[in-house]
Amino acid sequence: MTTPSGTRPPAVLTAYDCWRLLPTEEVARVAWSGPDGTAIVPVNYTVTHQSLWFRTQPYSALGRQVHGGRVAVEVDHVDHVDKSAWSVVAIGTAQVVDGDEVPDSVLQMRVWVPGPRSLVVRVDPVEVTGRRLWGRADANR
Repeated sequence: MTTPSGTRPPAVLTAYDCWRLLPTEEVARVAWSGPDGTAIVPVNYTVTHQSLWFRTQPYSALGRQVHGGRVAVEVDHVDHVDKSAWSVVAIGTAQVVDGDEVPDSVLQMRVWVPGPRSLVVRVDPVEVTGRRLWGRADANR
């Protein structure tokens, strides 16, 4: 179905599609409710064993405030050429993981920001949802 403007309406992604898309990106935003209200920060992440993992500094607000708390992790992809996009949100509890319990894939994860990221956090989602936005038929005009 297309709308009069030539676009298809947004599509709800299945959980399967969300899990298929999550590993294709490197940057996510983690949102949580901190002592000063809602906080959102970008992180590099990886997906391993149906969990989302990221590393941070222990003294950062993220490192100090999320352990044991409910977080939302949002991953997006935007295609500027065909004017399409998708977004996946995973909601779950963030847990700090001890070094000997951290999978090698997490330790080898590329982190864009220089400096140590010794605190490893795992998010086990209880809910994963997503949407896809389709490009306009005349996107390049």
